[in-house]
Amino acid sequence: MRQKKLKPQNSYRFLIQWFIIVVLTFMVVHPFFDKEFVADFEAYCPFGGMQAFSSFLANNTLTCSMTTLQISMAFALIIATILLAKLFCSYVCPIGTFSEWLGKLGESLNMRFTIKGFADRVLRVLKYALLFITFYFTISSSELFCKKYDPFYAIFSGFSSDVVLLYAGIAIAVMVLGAIFIRLFWCKYLCPLGAATNIFSNTLVFIAITGIYALLILVFKVEVSWVWYLGALCVTGFFFESIKMENLIFPRLSIIRDNDICTNCKKCDKVCPMAINVSEAIKVKHIDCHMCGDCIEHCPEKGALTINRRKLRWLPPTAVVVLVLLGIYLSKTVEIPTINERWGTEQQMKESKVFTQSGLKNIKCFGSSSSFVEQMREIEGVLGAETFVGTHTVKVYYDPKLITEAEIKKAIFSPTKTILNAPKSDKVEIGMVSFGLNHYFDSFDSYFLTKLLEQNSDIFAFETEFGEPVQTKVYFNTKKLNPAKIKEIVEVTEFSFKEGDAIKKQTVDFQVVKMDNIHTIVAPKNFFDKFYSITDSKFNKFDTYKESEIGTYQIAIPEITNSSVNDSLSYLVSHVSINKAIVGMKSEFTTEGPILDVYFVKGKIKETEIYQLLLSKTLEVQYEDGTKEKVKSPYFFRKEGKIIEKK
Repeated sequence: MRQKKLKPQNSYRFLIQWFIIVVLTFMVVHPFFDKEFVADFEAYCPFGGMQAFSSFLANNTLTCSMTTLQISMAFALIIATILLAKLFCSYVCPIGTFSEWLGKLGESLNMRFTIKGFADRVLRVLKYALLFITFYFTISSSELFCKKYDPFYAIFSGFSSDVVLLYAGIAIAVMVLGAIFIRLFWCKYLCPLGAATNIFSNTLVFIAITGIYALLILVFKVEVSWVWYLGALCVTGFFFESIKMENLIFPRLSIIRDNDICTNCKKCDKVCPMAINVSEAIKVKHIDCHMCGDCIEHCPEKGALTINRRKLRWLPPTAVVVLVLLGIYLSKTVEIPTINERWGTEQQMKESKVFTQSGLKNIKCFGSSSSFVEQMREIEGVLGAETFVGTHTVKVYYDPKLITEAEIKKAIFSPTKTILNAPKSDKVEIGMVSFGLNHYFDSFDSYFLTKLLEQNSDIFAFETEFGEPVQTKVYFNTKKLNPAKIKEIVEVTEFSFKEGDAIKKQTVDFQVVKMDNIHTIVAPKNFFDKFYSITDSKFNKFDTYKESEIGTYQIAIPEITNSSVNDSLSYLVSHVSINKAIVGMKSEFTTEGPILDVYFVKGKIKETEIYQLLLSKTLEVQYEDGTKEKVKSPYFFRKEGKIIEKK
């Protein structure tokens, strides 16, 4: 009988695996060429979706920045596992792909062996233990615990702040060394997703445990913690895997060996990534089989190995593609709330109305969602709230008898008062123009408007107040700008700004309405009093001295028109307070410009000594906890001050 020529690789599986590797490589490399690109390596993670959905069922909250997309991928994986096979492990999982490749390296060096027998069965408990730990801490904290150790996430995210270096380092070392020396050590013995898919493979057991738990909770009203349910799934999962080592009724696809055609060459055994003895089975029901198809591709006898006795070699890879696309489609049509909380009574909820607000870019994760819900909880008349991080949307349930939609919008809105640039001199004529601003609502809009306006040094500040549209005032140099030019600047659709070392491009759609054609002149003193904080500190037993015993040394301090320098005045206060003869300091904006008053005890310090103390290039700062630090002084005091008599 003429033998079929061996193919160099499983082409279906090879193409899907390499497609995923190319996409991941693109995500890693892209930020080097596009500083604005932020790679999301958990965007399509089904394991994250499982954890997120479990947290939603237990706590009514999703974890982290998980969305319906990850949950849809989780359900796609579960459907594939129950109806077809563990296709994710075979075709999609990057850890599985790299482990196989590393295993081939170990095998080429005659360094790899396969754990068999009792040890193989017992070691499988590790992945169920890790599965329990991962879900326990995820549900308890609403944060993905797997991100702390997951080798894939740690490597591709560049060890982000979510990664615990010790955990991830151990996991990566075990994965790499285990793959080289022991056949698929991570996949067989440590992968929590592998444990989860095996639980779903034992579908009837999973349904039975879930049904019993649901009956106890919903029908018999017994308070049973989700921890017991999780523990029961993990214990029975390990039990059936270690004892039976094979699937029962599900999944529905199996490799079938035709004993009449098979020549018992055992090539199928040699190429099986999981070291399953395919040649010894008529129907491959081994728990580790994930329908990769390598045995079929390398079988020299046509028809000796088939899927369900039919030519269905195309089905597993096609199912992978279809289920992924279906998951993406479902995520676009259905969205699960990140947080869904109600605190109104049943009667109140029946009579409540719903206010929906989209485009809130600050609703981007579980943390920001929690902050929003707590903010709503403090408002009288609000009965509940939902957040959707995928679309940056919130829903607020409220009692229309107690609060209106406009009042809810006002409560959500955060007014701003932002300094952009300091006037270059006290002689600059400051103008103010008022207008309404559409498409401006949350803190991200405030941030982008700040970045947009601060690029023009003749725009000094802006402030916003709630309104529909948002009431906005911009302060500017009247010699260089006018209201029409301000409108033109605000309504640009795209601009670039520097953030750290990166140059970012940002699209915006601010719309100016109801702008005054004329501007108002603002006195410099009024401008500075409005936007800049005033320092007024008393120390060194100021109150023990009579008014006649205290003198005032006044000096110009133009640097504090810079808001960051103004905020550093506390350092100067700490520095001068070291001298016990100085008992206070106050900043003030006058018609002549900003000044600093230094209060001192008459007869205990000279005027020149005060000036020299202010001129120090290094400020000695003492904090409330007693620690001390020396910082560079941002103040120059080029012109000496003078002693004045305070009225």
